Amino acid sequence: MARTSKKHNVYQNGAGKAVKESVNDQICRTALYARLSVEDNGKDGDSLESQLMYLRSYIADKPEFQLCGEFTDNGFTGTNYHRPGFQEMIRQVREGRIDCIVIKDLSRLGRNYIDTGDFIEKICPMLDLRLIAVNDRFDTAGLTSAAEMSASVMNIANDMYAKDISRKACSALQGKMERGEYIGNYAPYGYLKDPENKNHLIPDPATAPVVVRIYQMRAEGMGIGRIARVLNKEDISSPGRYRFENGIITNNNKKGKNLLWNRHVLSDILKNVVYIGNLAQARGRSALYRGIPFHLTKPDDWVVARGTHEGIISQELFRKVQDVNEQRSAANKANSGKYDYLPRAVNLYGKKLVCADCGAVIKLVRSISTKKDKAYFTFKCPVYIEHGEKGCTDKKISQAELDQAVLATIQAHIRLFGECKEVLEKMQKKAGQKNSRGPYQKILHEMEQKVKQKHTLRAGLYMDFKEGILTEEEYLYSKKRFTEEIERMEREMESVRAKAEEAACSMDQFQNWTGLIEKYKDIQELSRETVEAFVQKVILHDNRKVEIHLNYMDEFRAARDFCKKQGEGAA
Repeated sequence: MARTSKKHNVYQNGAGKAVKESVNDQICRTALYARLSVEDNGKDGDSLESQLMYLRSYIADKPEFQLCGEFTDNGFTGTNYHRPGFQEMIRQVREGRIDCIVIKDLSRLGRNYIDTGDFIEKICPMLDLRLIAVNDRFDTAGLTSAAEMSASVMNIANDMYAKDISRKACSALQGKMERGEYIGNYAPYGYLKDPENKNHLIPDPATAPVVVRIYQMRAEGMGIGRIARVLNKEDISSPGRYRFENGIITNNNKKGKNLLWNRHVLSDILKNVVYIGNLAQARGRSALYRGIPFHLTKPDDWVVARGTHEGIISQELFRKVQDVNEQRSAANKANSGKYDYLPRAVNLYGKKLVCADCGAVIKLVRSISTKKDKAYFTFKCPVYIEHGEKGCTDKKISQAELDQAVLATIQAHIRLFGECKEVLEKMQKKAGQKNSRGPYQKILHEMEQKVKQKHTLRAGLYMDFKEGILTEEEYLYSKKRFTEEIERMEREMESVRAKAEEAACSMDQFQNWTGLIEKYKDIQELSRETVEAFVQKVILHDNRKVEIHLNYMDEFRAARDFCKKQGEGAA
């Protein structure tokens, strides 16, 4: 859908700062964006809040900026754009809710000069998006070749800085790990960072007894799921909740008090050598300067140091728990092939299928009939499976029922597409143009000629005044009338251009669907390929209700609405 055109006149004032005059008092729906590479717990002078305060003060005395949202990413690298806050902001830009993004400097946007350059040079113009980096005095509304060159140099410098920091950090951290120094952002559950040495761990009197109890329950043969239920029933804070309650906010504990004990957390605790006084670090690595993204490493690649701090549990108890873990693992493997003669579950949706309340990715569960001759497949909320009503509500739907609902939705959109396609093809044929802007080109050309004539007549008024043909009063009056007429006609031209862009946009958006429709027009059953092609997200609610979002839904609606408005003219 086309947006209101934004034209800005930028000039340099005496102080060398860019000053913008907005045509027709254009209001920019503005978002503020802040980012930190290291998770902020209120200790850094350049915290997220300080960045946002700085940006708020920047737009406070500028009435053309209408604040529509603030987005942050805490603990996310600037070397890529896989950041939840940034992605949500861009989603709202695509929906037409944001026209302008304001950041402190270009390094907050990103430190990869190729990706950042592409964003500025390609994405911003494509989305009709204005970008302002306050400290760099950068504004795409008045971008000159010199400013583009300056931005490119800054992006390269940011990229080199990030890689240099990465190289030095990797080298320094490797040395610390080999010396047995703890390098984590926060202490493992059961420990505190030593106030006198942040790289040394000491037992936490509040949580160390909980760790001992967890190990004792496991040594007695208790299952991990049962241990979780016991801890949750007694309202003992899970590691994420405990950090939250003590003011340590991370990207993984924003649910706060709703974070429960789960199998993953307990499994990690029950095999972590940190609890017997050893450190196993570098279990995940990345190296920006070598182009290596974050990845989990094999146990053989961990950096292990022994006797680095006081252990919470004994070697004997730790060994006994590892024996229980191995026995349970072996039993699970033995049972894993028990019903191999029955069909296995195949989840076509993956992370696209989520719970409406807790947001968890829905799990596909296989159930075996009493006679052991049939398998049934049901999608269920995994949080409810593990925690019951303490975690979520009992959401479930059979695989067959969900597949049918998704298939019917895709088929319905394919039919609607066919109807809209016919309307657009008739419009093109009637206009005699291959391009959807065709019907408007003649109108625009005629209007442009009239505006040129008005400009010529207005320019001739001064000569008539100088030659005495017009009095000063007549000259000023006529000039004012011509100026008003030109401005009115230019506004009309802008409206026609917007309609032309809307038509072109509708056609361009339909191209996203055309290839899919031709390929899948006779679709009768779902496959992983068709789900990936059509489905954006499926949300499971209570009572087997599902909410299905398809790819290109916004574009499809825009084109469909355009067809409705133009249908009579194309008939």
